[in-house]
Order: sequence, then structure tokens, then C-alpha cells
Amino acid sequence: MTSELILYIAAGVLLAAAISILLRGPRALRPANFAGPPAPAEFFPVHCRNFAQVRHALSFEDAPYLASHASPPVYRRWRKSIRRAGRIYLASLREDFSRLNHLARLLSLYSPQVKLKQEIEILGLNMYFQFLYGIVLARFLLGRPAEDRLEQMASLIGSLGSRLEQAALPPEISAGALTP
Repeated sequence: MTSELILYIAAGVLLAAAISILLRGPRALRPANFAGPPAPAEFFPVHCRNFAQVRHALSFEDAPYLASHASPPVYRRWRKSIRRAGRIYLASLREDFSRLNHLARLLSLYSPQVKLKQEIEILGLNMYFQFLYGIVLARFLLGRPAEDRLEQMASLIGSLGSRLEQAALPPEISAGALTP
């Protein structure tokens, strides 16, 4: 009887501790070296601007030449490096989209002009981006070219960034003032 009581008390204490930790929330919402709010330029895309160079690097135009002139291990290593570079660029595009999504959520939180229709549009863009991300990742993992879908992703990020930049800035500031 006493061992059961001790177990119940221990479980109750652990449960109370877990609830208090969860209710307290994150320990620090800001990093220790927090210097103020983030600069607006930190939210805008960086990687999608390099799509032309990445498309050229990821193209399989050299595949027939390498297949006929390089040894099979070199050819496999080349294809593997292209897939790896594609996955790295894909992760970079996801980071760009994540920044823009964060900015969109901040704008919708603090802007009284944001309507339900715009919120649903942002949700739809998020779902479409995740869908494209899954397709491109699968194509890279299967060793298939994915330049067309990467181009769709880069243009989606670019247009969303442009629209959010217009929405975030007051009319007296030019649209290109914050982005390099």
C-alpha cells in the first residue's frame, strides 16, 4: 500500500513539474545578444536570386558527354554531387520561404488591413510550396532533373517577397530601399 502511495505521489510531482514547465513557456523569447527588432532586410529572400547559376550547375546537359568519356565511378560521383547540390539549394529555398512566411505572419498579426482572404491565400501558397518541395526532393532523390519545378519555387518566392515588401513598407519609402 505504501509503495503504491509513493508511486502516485512521485507521478503527481512529475506531472505537476511537467505542467509548470509547459505553462511557463520558453525560457527566453529573445536570444541573450538581442539588439532590437530584426531589420526588414533579414526577412527577404537571398537564395532564390541565384537561380540562373544554380540551374546551370544542376543541368544534366553534360550527362551524355560524361557517360561516354568518364569512368563509371566518376560519372556516379558527378551525378551524386549534382543531387547533393540540388538538395542544398532546395533547403536554401525553403529557408527563404520560411523567412517570407514569418514576415507574412507578422504583417497579418500587426496589420488591421489583412483580411481572411489574404490569410487563406498565404496558407494556400504555403501548401503549394510544400507540395513543390516534396516533388523536387523526390526528383532529386530519384536522380531526375527538377529545374522546371525549382524555377517555379524560385519565382513563387520572388513574387511573394515582392508582394510582402510592398505591403510592409510605408508608401514614402521606395520598394527597393531595403533589399540589396
